[in-house]
Amino acid sequence: MNKILKLSAIALLATSTSLMAQSKSFEGLSAGIGLSVIGVEINGSNAQASGDTSTGYAGRITEIASLDISYGVATSSNFVFGFGASYTPGKAKAGSGSLTDGTTGGTDGSGSASITIKDPYTLYVMPTYVLNKDSALFAKVGYTQANVTANGAGRATITSGPGDLKGWAYTIGSKNMLTNNTYISVEATYSDYDTLSATMSNGTTVSGDPKTIQGTISIGYKF
Repeated sequence: MNKILKLSAIALLATSTSLMAQSKSFEGLSAGIGLSVIGVEINGSNAQASGDTSTGYAGRITEIASLDISYGVATSSNFVFGFGASYTPGKAKAGSGSLTDGTTGGTDGSGSASITIKDPYTLYVMPTYVLNKDSALFAKVGYTQANVTANGAGRATITSGPGDLKGWAYTIGSKNMLTNNTYISVEATYSDYDTLSATMSNGTTVSGDPKTIQGTISIGYKF
């Protein structure tokens, strides 16, 4: 009877160790570099005191590289709770578009504007569900911020810039171990930013609501 109990305990211990081992593949410190394709859309409008209206749009698809670092803690055989940060050094032109004034007299005319995003970063939490020792699914929720500048001409000449982009990013993705220490991840992110505003040369203030959709593939190393 004692032998049976000992064998059962050993088998249970071995099973538990094996299950926890699969989550250990995704815990600890990880760092990666990724390539992202981002679609940016900004729709804006303005209503002047005189009753005149203006509408504007800026959109672009661009490719950028990014850096990511994260740390995960295994809480069970199938769950890892992580947190981390991503950063994109440098700047990229995020969009260009036109602004058309809706006055009946047409005295204000139209113009064009471009938007540049610089040094965006995101701080996030990342719950991860472990499928097996080599594969996992994850979600991220994060606070994101970037410096943004706008330049314009004609009706869209800008005298006071929009400042910083601030908002929230929501991500789903998968992570697969290639070796004991290297991995590849694929993810999709939707970001919704606070409203931006800028002052035009004629004193009018316009605002826009920026949103982005981003696809990223990364190669990384688990320490």
